[in-house]
Amino acid sequence: MTAQDTRRGAGDDATQVMSPVGGPRDPVDPPTTALPVIPKPPEEEPAPPTWFERNRPLLDRWLSPALAVLALAMLPIAVVTTDLDALDGWGLAKVLGPAAWLALLFAIGSCVTELYAKRPRIPMLGAATGVLILCSTGLPSVVQPAARFGTAWTITGFVDAVAVANGVPPQGLDARFSWPAFFAQWAWFRQASGADQLDDVLRWFPPAVVAVWAIGIYALARSMLGGSRAPWAAAWLFVGLNWIEQDYFSPQATGICLLLTVLTFALGPLATRRTDPSGAPGWPAPHLGAKRLPLWHRWIVSAGTPPNRPTLPPRQILLVYFCAALCIIAVIPAHQLTPFAILGQLALLAVVGRYRGRGLVLVGIIGVILFILIAARPIWTTQIGLFIGDGNTGAALEAGVGDRLTGDFGQQVVKYGRFLMAAISYGLGFLGAIVYWRRRRDLVPIGLAVVPMGFAAQGYGGEGFLRILLFGLPILTILATDLLRFLVRWRGWMRPVFAVGMVALFAMLIFLRGGNDSYQVVYPRDAEMYRQVVATTPPGQNVMPLSDPGPFAIEGLTAYGRGGGIEGCGRIAPATDKLGCIATINPDVIVNFRSIEEQGVHLFLNQPGWSLDLANQLIAQGTYYMWFQDPTDPYDFVLRKTGVPVIDGATQGRPG
Repeated sequence: MTAQDTRRGAGDDATQVMSPVGGPRDPVDPPTTALPVIPKPPEEEPAPPTWFERNRPLLDRWLSPALAVLALAMLPIAVVTTDLDALDGWGLAKVLGPAAWLALLFAIGSCVTELYAKRPRIPMLGAATGVLILCSTGLPSVVQPAARFGTAWTITGFVDAVAVANGVPPQGLDARFSWPAFFAQWAWFRQASGADQLDDVLRWFPPAVVAVWAIGIYALARSMLGGSRAPWAAAWLFVGLNWIEQDYFSPQATGICLLLTVLTFALGPLATRRTDPSGAPGWPAPHLGAKRLPLWHRWIVSAGTPPNRPTLPPRQILLVYFCAALCIIAVIPAHQLTPFAILGQLALLAVVGRYRGRGLVLVGIIGVILFILIAARPIWTTQIGLFIGDGNTGAALEAGVGDRLTGDFGQQVVKYGRFLMAAISYGLGFLGAIVYWRRRRDLVPIGLAVVPMGFAAQGYGGEGFLRILLFGLPILTILATDLLRFLVRWRGWMRPVFAVGMVALFAMLIFLRGGNDSYQVVYPRDAEMYRQVVATTPPGQNVMPLSDPGPFAIEGLTAYGRGGGIEGCGRIAPATDKLGCIATINPDVIVNFRSIEEQGVHLFLNQPGWSLDLANQLIAQGTYYMWFQDPTDPYDFVLRKTGVPVIDGATQGRPG
């Protein structure tokens, strides 16, 4: 075999390697790179919708209105099932029937179900909020036959005094007449309507004014938090934490309305924020990834950066500015402390450049100075302590905190519960401030809540600490709402927990607000008895109650004064030597109500029946006689000094 044959054989072998399958030398197939075909699993039938999913549209539409109607339907039943005669140191919550608690539960359910609907309806949320206020804050107005709080009835006496004097406030009678705007306003309303009494206004004023406050909280929360649900939750939280009861018929109630209006303008239409158009890190950092400068440097950059302009047209800005200035001017002659709270918060916002129109602070300062120097001159020349305080913060703490922790066991529980609620309010507010800071790098809101604490050192008196909490509560509740929103977004299962917490909060609210109702409840017969005293007592006689609860001084304030006024004997109920105080004051007429008797028992720990025993001792001495005693309640009585004439000319007698 030649070499050529050998090459041909090799070629034949090579050809055989590439021969088709079945040839003499069949090679192994190369591996394939195609993915295996996975058969599609059979489609499972979708699970049938649950009952809730099937009926969700129907529930979203009708459940909230139905619960609101049920809440309102429970109120008449609550009136007839509440036993006011059983009131004691535990207050109103103990004597409420099941219908009152069901009304509250249905009202809360109406709010929550509408809030969690797919598309919450603003009109329905507003209506549910109104029902909630009526079933919580307004519950005493529903189940009690007349307005609570002797102070509210006394303020009607101030209105009556201004109305009788044709709009001229009396001088030298009470320091509050130096801020007469509220009294003059309602005197005008009374004369314009032809009404002689404001009893119904007093009764329904608290739920009405709290509804106005809730509107202000909603508007303020819309500016600070945004969203469609959180502002409503802020309004409900404010109502639930407002145990302070400064919403009775009073100048400060109107002052809070004006304060919320000014804050809403400042943080809403007039709101600005300092920005740095050059791109240098300011406060806050203008863009992600920017190198952060030291804190002091950022503050300097922020302070030197002009605030941006609001987005509204100039005419609208001017209108809002005018309305805000009008609110500030209106509150100056109406209340002592509210103007300073407004100016303090506006000054803080002006320093950090958060609103346009910082001249509002100047308007307020000029208005306060002019009012004090001109209209309130008799006060600042003789009672300057009303403005600057006595400087004794310890005494203010004692009056605002220590002196209030008195009474029987029920009263003690109520009062410590109020301090606990105040601590919860500040705790939630400060935690919410942390969340707000992490989200927006903004500490200004917590500053707004802290500014009113300046009244603590002012030494205004016992109610000063209530005003501190009330002035800061709107911002605290909005910050707390931001905390709750963060928790719900972090853990969705907390929604039902918060719903249960809302029920507990409003139940606690009724307990704390009604804790003093054993000596704050007023009956129509009490007001009628005092009006009979005014009608039969000659002007110039000294008419005195044994203590401050009840409808005293609702008429004839300028003719008979307010009684008492002697050091250590301002109120007879807590006095150790009651007979000695009466001899020192030497009143011509002594008036007592059941509320005064209950105050002495539950707050000052007197023996039951102490007021009637005191009356019997005075009668036994021969200095007084029983001129009137209600046959249905022996603790409603009037004593007159022996030998002192009445209007009909007789020295003794009974009301006709």
